[in-house]
Amino acid sequence: MKTIITQIIVTVQGEGPTAGTPVLLIRTGNCNLDCSFCDTKWSNNVKSKEIKKFSNRNKKLPFIVDENTIDDFINYLNDNFLNKFRIDTTLITGGEPLMNKEFVGSLIYNKETNLKNITRIEIETNGVLLNDPKDYLLFFHWDKQIQLNISPKLDPMYYRSEKIKNVDDIISLFDKNRIDSFERILKDTPTTIDWKFVYSKSAEADIDSFITQVRNVNNVYIMPLTPDYTKYKSEMKFLEDFRKSTYDALEYCMKKGYVLSPRMHVWVFNNFSHRDEYIDVMKGKE
Repeated sequence: MKTIITQIIVTVQGEGPTAGTPVLLIRTGNCNLDCSFCDTKWSNNVKSKEIKKFSNRNKKLPFIVDENTIDDFINYLNDNFLNKFRIDTTLITGGEPLMNKEFVGSLIYNKETNLKNITRIEIETNGVLLNDPKDYLLFFHWDKQIQLNISPKLDPMYYRSEKIKNVDDIISLFDKNRIDSFERILKDTPTTIDWKFVYSKSAEADIDSFITQVRNVNNVYIMPLTPDYTKYKSEMKFLEDFRKSTYDALEYCMKKGYVLSPRMHVWVFNNFSHRDEYIDVMKGKE
């Protein structure tokens, strides 16, 4: 188990059913997809050879946590974050955190140490790697509520696989994952699954096809597409276009009956100069 950690911060969940909830956010490095609209690309292509291991002497991010340091890492989270804030939720995001399933499992349940006062763990995932019949064992913990926030990416250009050539291939992949993984997770563990889709008018037909053809896609949340900030010279123009994108998503939700998730962290934490949405929130507070 070698997991790159790129960010640790106390903030709020910005999306989905628990938006606004204070969380301890833990961001892992690297992703199995390459999405053009990703707003955390700074965390997605990190080379492990250039990163030092976490230790009592090295706590400067990014760092690597492995099987020899996971207990010290959890104690570090307790001492420096969870003892200082009234937080009962941990949010594991990325990158793609399920590239590090053993690490995720260790945060949910660890024989030696445990996250203090944490009763809920949310995992942000694109869902591609929930493909193993044994996945349910990761979430088999009845003292914590585990929430999987699955956000399928429906453009084949984002996939690093020659097998994914169109949206039908993506739908087939997720329907196989449903059979191999999702259904047993829901059946045999206390885990809940919510589905989040990034909406734009050009993606509407693909979202409709996915929800119609992949069984048991319930608890649907629609998020507006965030404009590419690198193309803007004015933050006000960026926010104006993002608001328009939010209107489009709202119109779709009213038509379909889905829940709008307006991505409150973009509005609250947006720093137009470098767009690392959470990165500066805790400066001077550690």
